[in-house]
Amino acid sequence: MAIERILVTGHLGFIASAFCEAYAGTYEIVGVDFGGWGSMEKNLMEGVADFRADIADGQRMEEILDETRPEAILNFAAESHVDRSNEDDRSFWRSNVMGTRILALQARQRGLRMVQVSTDEVYGDAKNTERAWTETDKMQPKNPYSVTKAAAEMLLRVYAEGGKESLNVVITRGANTIGPRQFPEKAVPKAIWCFTHDRPFPLFRTPARRMWMHVRDHVDGIEAALREGKRGEVYNLAPGAASEEITEKVIQKVRELVGRGEIQKVDDRPNYDLRYWMDASKAKKELSWEAQRDLKETLQDTAEWYLANMDWLEEAWKSIPG
Repeated sequence: MAIERILVTGHLGFIASAFCEAYAGTYEIVGVDFGGWGSMEKNLMEGVADFRADIADGQRMEEILDETRPEAILNFAAESHVDRSNEDDRSFWRSNVMGTRILALQARQRGLRMVQVSTDEVYGDAKNTERAWTETDKMQPKNPYSVTKAAAEMLLRVYAEGGKESLNVVITRGANTIGPRQFPEKAVPKAIWCFTHDRPFPLFRTPARRMWMHVRDHVDGIEAALREGKRGEVYNLAPGAASEEITEKVIQKVRELVGRGEIQKVDDRPNYDLRYWMDASKAKKELSWEAQRDLKETLQDTAEWYLANMDWLEEAWKSIPG
């Protein structure tokens, strides 16, 4: 069945809005967003139908699906910040697990394709790992956020069993993603705000390594999974080895692009993973996907967007409690 109309959850957030921007001309997109933390009205893309709903509200989601009749669901919606999950994880369980369950049950009942957007954090910490993670490696999440994402994956894979009545689901696990419209609770946009406001950027004392991926590369991988992903399979989406860098050096590069700024070392957060490291060769082989942008281009494009859209950054920053 050709996919023409898709329901995109969390369309006012970071990665989902990038998907809508890139593919609103390819698909008819129905956006569903609760309008909570990390959602921005300015992220609404032209040509996207705009519905407001909590994905954990089964009745409301059923009404929207009855009205719009998509052929597929792309679930981007999630509570995603580790620090907040350490403080209070209740909303994480509601959105990331119960919301995913509601969508999956509706997709299974209606025979819809579903893509679950997950994260490299479900693997845990690769600080003592001798090779990059592959999709068959054990999930060992270390914080409430990644536990909820892993739990959602496990539930979906149960629903994917069962022959003709099974859920047609594909799961993607994305590397550390940066780019335009990322909420400034995350490192790079937070650094840009701090540096442009003469505030020190708080950097954890212990060096951590990440694979840094441009959001456009990430959404291209998700779209490839929608089209080409095998039913019931998981795909790592990560750039090449050259994209891996310790956070301090990335923040230093951001400071150079901004032209000023101070970095201040602070104590590590609880459940602090020191390295995420994924092998994306399966996605290259089965989805014909690989990241196109190197770290230098990714950081430059990201910094240029924020510096040209300081009104967006200011509005987002003011919405962060405290």
